[in-house]
Amino acid sequence: MKPFDSFVSPLIIYLILVSGGIKAQALLPISIESDLAERNEKTGITIYKGNVLITQGNLSIKADLVTITENAEQISKIHCAGSPASFKQLDITSQTPDLIGTADDVEYLLQEQQINLKQNASLSSYGTLITGDSINYDLKNEIWKAGGAENSKKRIRLFIPPKSEKTKNLIP
Repeated sequence: MKPFDSFVSPLIIYLILVSGGIKAQALLPISIESDLAERNEKTGITIYKGNVLITQGNLSIKADLVTITENAEQISKIHCAGSPASFKQLDITSQTPDLIGTADDVEYLLQEQQINLKQNASLSSYGTLITGDSINYDLKNEIWKAGGAENSKKRIRLFIPPKSEKTKNLIP
């Protein structure tokens, strides 16, 4: 694998799976901006530091630090850290966000097809918002699990908006 491919291929996989548009997103170019990038070919780790911005199609990711781990020519983990790190996917038809996630620590496990948001986590989709200390999202099965901080009384919070204009009048 060429050094440039080692930088880009992990991001292609991540952006495609998170965006949900597997075929469409794969054909779009990826833009990566950061203050610094470093690749260690022996360990298979690529690090992007400083104001990292990754975009592909309708998806964007912002973080202070992005680490991509590759094992045996296969990407195993993508880790984003920030205050907070965030990702946003736009609805293609309306160009409004349909999925927004933020946390101090975002981990994507490729083999497990799971995203873990840790510390000050929030996940929003079409107005539904969940917050907590941690949120785990199973991409394959579309299942989320949220929890509060273990050593505090912090709990999760879920906000579900009305489904239509008619039901808005039913809320006191």
